[in-house]
Amino acid sequence: MMKKLVNVLLLLSLYYVTDGQSLTLIKNGKTKYTIVIPENATVLEIQSGKVLQDYLFRMTGVTLPVVADNTGNAPEEILIGRVNRAEQSQVDYAQLKDDGLLIRTIGKKLILTGGKEKGIIYSVYTFLDQYLGCRKYTSDFTYVPRRRKIFLPPVDDMQLPVFAYREVYYNDVYDPEFMNWHKLHSFEGRGGAKTQWGYWVHTFGSLLNPKDYGETHPEYFSYYDGKRHAGLMPSWDKKSTQPEAQLCLSNPDVLEIVCENLKKAIEKKPEALYWSVSQNDNVNYCRCEKCAALDSMYAAYSPGEKILNTHSSGYSSLGMGSILTFVNKVAERFPDKIISTLAYQYSRTPPKGIVPRSNVNIMLCSIESSRNDPMTIGDQAFCEDLIGWGKLTSNILVWDYVIRFSHLFAPFPNLRILQPNIQFLRDNNVTALFEQGNIQSGGDFAPLRTYMIARMLWKPDIDIEKEMNEFIDAYYGPAASEIREYVNLIHDNNQAGKGVRMSIFGNPVQEKETFLSENLIAQYNGIFDRAEKKVKDKPEYYVRVRSARMPVYYAMLEIAKDEKTGNRGAFFQKEDGALIPKSEIEDVLYNFYYQGVKTKVSRTSEWHTPPKEYLEKYILFLNNREE
Repeated sequence: MMKKLVNVLLLLSLYYVTDGQSLTLIKNGKTKYTIVIPENATVLEIQSGKVLQDYLFRMTGVTLPVVADNTGNAPEEILIGRVNRAEQSQVDYAQLKDDGLLIRTIGKKLILTGGKEKGIIYSVYTFLDQYLGCRKYTSDFTYVPRRRKIFLPPVDDMQLPVFAYREVYYNDVYDPEFMNWHKLHSFEGRGGAKTQWGYWVHTFGSLLNPKDYGETHPEYFSYYDGKRHAGLMPSWDKKSTQPEAQLCLSNPDVLEIVCENLKKAIEKKPEALYWSVSQNDNVNYCRCEKCAALDSMYAAYSPGEKILNTHSSGYSSLGMGSILTFVNKVAERFPDKIISTLAYQYSRTPPKGIVPRSNVNIMLCSIESSRNDPMTIGDQAFCEDLIGWGKLTSNILVWDYVIRFSHLFAPFPNLRILQPNIQFLRDNNVTALFEQGNIQSGGDFAPLRTYMIARMLWKPDIDIEKEMNEFIDAYYGPAASEIREYVNLIHDNNQAGKGVRMSIFGNPVQEKETFLSENLIAQYNGIFDRAEKKVKDKPEYYVRVRSARMPVYYAMLEIAKDEKTGNRGAFFQKEDGALIPKSEIEDVLYNFYYQGVKTKVSRTSEWHTPPKEYLEKYILFLNNREE
């Protein structure tokens, strides 16, 4: 009885000292603290302890020992993970789930712990970032302040993820430390991240391949324009092929083949939870009598009432009835897995009269949305669809797009819409978010956009203007004010609120009278001239400023090619009509190419055209005097 009373009093005292207790972890090169990890620590607990030890040393020059919890219980300890200490009794691990994190002071002890997946290491990086002022700006640029003293006021900080799945599809993200610091996932398992995905997207073609069945069973594939389409066509990368159409989802044999092939795939990767059963990347869905009847039965709109447009052609969003009927049947066969399917282009609009099974995930894509206005202004039709899906299910992953895929180096002033879009998705039942940026190396403000999105996926309401300015100051150094001036000027002129659509598939030529006008291009170059002058003797900043200027050069080159002659054209036209390439355009071309090579840029378009190829094609254009 006395022992129980003592334990109760001890717990009460722990609660009591949490209030108002502050810690001095390090002072004047000395510390009383040790970092404690479990005796049988997991890999993440060991890694977390060593990360904290490393960064505290880099900050102060003091090395805190990392010890196991079977050593003596000292008053001053930093407890990493599920250590054997009485303070752990106050941690609600059920609430932390997978990725939740906890930073808490109790008495003279600091607890850094989290959920069963990566919550523990997230807690360490969050502590370094939010409480000690460290920053991970890019994979190779980390800011660590030097300090003689580390003082910590009372802390009781539990953070739970707003989105259960968070991916920023940018090349630089998949550095393992960057991913852990910013609490990001990867569907492919990049950066050593554990993935729950077996198949990701566009899987009809792999689950039932036209190469295997196209000739023998054309009835398995889409019917339209009076015939079945069971062939292949060139893929986006121009190096491979993809199905020309979709599957005939009302055919019972198609269901059996898809389920059998899915079963084989699951047997090879049984630990994966999510399996995509989703349309190929085209709008050629089946219009046979039975598929059309399903689409019509469950359509929320009549044909032609809701027309969407992705590239240049429009289509009715009426195809979800046949897809969801089919996917629900697949999900019924695999009740312990989550079957993901696309609500994309022709299937984007939520149906009526049918709902997804509880183990069906809807991957909703915003490919049509304008990118200079927030979704709520620039694409109200998508917002209606999202809200509609939210009434049918809470298992929604939104696939969002944040760059110009057809011209990765075209100026793309969308930074101001990123936060309102993420907040809108958060507020409307979206549980997972995939932000597709540039998986290639380089692109318009790739480092800045990557960092901003990563910060917002964990905290959508963060002061993003402050975050952006902090990044610009650190990344561009003495040229920060000019970079900010450029960002503000181009965004002020991107036609936001004017009903002009900035597409992810546009061309900089389309904006040559707005934010890429001749006058504004001249202003941008003046800004970058000043920026480069400020950092000409600081190579690290200079190369970053030159990379930030590449989109302006790219816009000039594309507009010059389109105009051919005149003030902005690539050529002087002599009196006899002969065209002579302008030396200033050649200079811009060579500068663009060399900066791309120097910084290892891989593509100027999503699937093709490395800098060398861009240079070769442009020189051919200049020499031939034609496109």
